[in-house]
Amino acid sequence: MRIPTLVVTRSSIASVALLSLVIAAPDCSAVVLTFDQAFESGVIVPLGVGGEEPPTYGDRVRGTLQHVAGGVLTYGEAGEGFTPNVVVDFFSQGPGNTSDVKLFGANYGDLTNVMYGNESAGSLNLYFTADDGYEVLLYGFDLAGWPQQDYTINAVRVTDGNSLLFEQTSVLVEGDDSGPGHTAFIFDTPLSAAYLAITIDVANIAGRSQDNIGIDNVRFGQSPPAPVPVPAALPLLAGAIALLAGGDARRRRRGVRPSVSLG
Repeated sequence: MRIPTLVVTRSSIASVALLSLVIAAPDCSAVVLTFDQAFESGVIVPLGVGGEEPPTYGDRVRGTLQHVAGGVLTYGEAGEGFTPNVVVDFFSQGPGNTSDVKLFGANYGDLTNVMYGNESAGSLNLYFTADDGYEVLLYGFDLAGWPQQDYTINAVRVTDGNSLLFEQTSVLVEGDDSGPGHTAFIFDTPLSAAYLAITIDVANIAGRSQDNIGIDNVRFGQSPPAPVPVPAALPLLAGAIALLAGGDARRRRRGVRPSVSLG
């Protein structure tokens, strides 16, 4: 019995290569909190001069556009994958121990659209909580001073709820025009834990001015990463390759020599 051999044509090579790209392509989005929308009367709207933080911003992010009650939230991307297994909370102590965080559009250094805390609160806090079996990965964030002014604040800390993972004291927060427009915190090896808390300690700034420190571009991921969804076109592409292979087999049975030229 003659054993049929696989004949590779230029079209089948192209198809297989395309299929490999589709299967192997990583989820090259990332979660970056950019604070570009505000919450007004139950509706998500583009941030103008200032506004309220949308209540679910940062929670279980599955894409750069996320449909939620009241509208659509947007996120930046940087390469670490989406975070459908992480919930984010923001806190700055306001009247009656309520959380009082707000958004502002400009003049925090060179940053656009930032989150800031209560004018009399001692700190601005961000809390990241992962589902069981997952960890949060923190890659960095930016701080800047308003109105385009530099400040030295007590400290920036990151903890896992029990242990101190990072601390920098006497932090110069840039904001004026004479130097960098903001202060960037970048963790080449991401800080990781099932729970992470960022604390921006501004208690040393004079009362009713503690809202002059804003945060932006908070970049985080999760481990293990979210699975890459199978593209809807994948079954069609696989079927097309099967048809190509079948066509080659029929030509061989009829004694027609298929092309092997790759030029």
